[in-house]
Amino acid sequence: MNVLDHLKTQTVEQIKDYCSTTCIDASVAMLHVNADYNLSTLVRNANFFGFAQVMYVGGSKNWDRRGSVGTHHYTNLMHIKTEEQLMEYIDDNGYELIAVENNIPEYSHKTDDLFAPDVFYGLGNKPLFVFGEEQCGLSKYILDNCKKIVTIEAYGSVRSLNVGTTSGIVMAFYRNYYNQR
Repeated sequence: MNVLDHLKTQTVEQIKDYCSTTCIDASVAMLHVNADYNLSTLVRNANFFGFAQVMYVGGSKNWDRRGSVGTHHYTNLMHIKTEEQLMEYIDDNGYELIAVENNIPEYSHKTDDLFAPDVFYGLGNKPLFVFGEEQCGLSKYILDNCKKIVTIEAYGSVRSLNVGTTSGIVMAFYRNYYNQR
């Protein structure tokens, strides 16, 4: 059981209740139309950093849970069939959509580097960070409808990080920001 020591004797429901008291009002989503690459890592990262909910958009409701090392039992998960339904959910629940993407110069007017000092300035209290599918990235529909795009600047020769790694960096950075405000 991959839980904190003080939770090892708790039931699944007790651990889920604990997680709900320590989470912040921020959520994440990932597109997975073609495959569920990195979804387990996203779920594990969201649990680790105390994000309220994980949504996965498109594809199958079923996914390979092995990489989440059981955190899917304690994390609020929601499968959403289409990007349009995701936007409807966001609007109905007061989220602000923040896209995480790179290499998209046509959206430079609403793109900020994740490590810029004021990257989260002006955001509401309920962000939803959306990550694209491996190799496909985010759709034009999502990019057009997000409030902001954050990117992680590359300094080496590789074009991008994988989605699982990126999600962990973004969630760690936002959790740190949240804790300091």
